[in-house]
Amino acid sequence: MSKALIDPTVHTQTTQSETIKTKAVHTWFELSYANYLVLPRTLMQSMPDEWQHRMVTCLEELHDAFAHVPQAEGYEVIAGEVLTLMDLSDGQLRHLGYSRVDPADDDLDGDTFYYDPDGNEVNHPDCYRVVWPSGDPVPHYDRGRTYIEPRFLKG
Repeated sequence: MSKALIDPTVHTQTTQSETIKTKAVHTWFELSYANYLVLPRTLMQSMPDEWQHRMVTCLEELHDAFAHVPQAEGYEVIAGEVLTLMDLSDGQLRHLGYSRVDPADDDLDGDTFYYDPDGNEVNHPDCYRVVWPSGDPVPHYDRGRTYIEPRFLKG
């Protein structure tokens, strides 16, 4: 018997009670538009063994539950700071593929416009957030040899 794959592009509706059960992760992400969670390996490896075992169990459970869903083979993660387009210089904008047209540069009146890498005008550039690459403050895991002492809040 062949194993049929579920089309991950088809979304099913949930009932009110199912939605309540499945909101914990959504709520944890708050109002961000993040589609993925990136966790520093160095910090996870620095947690107590009991925590690490629980984490690994959860990751294995997640992997097994969605083994039928096609997923990318790899991802590129860039450490950086989150800035709005208006915080960036022209050089930084060019580096990221964005552009700015400012009539004041030609001694003209009018609004400044920002364009994304595909040439589309960006609405609300004061709210539009991008990642400007910078160094990662968390040290490399160094094959498990890097340890950072966790500080647990007493409470």
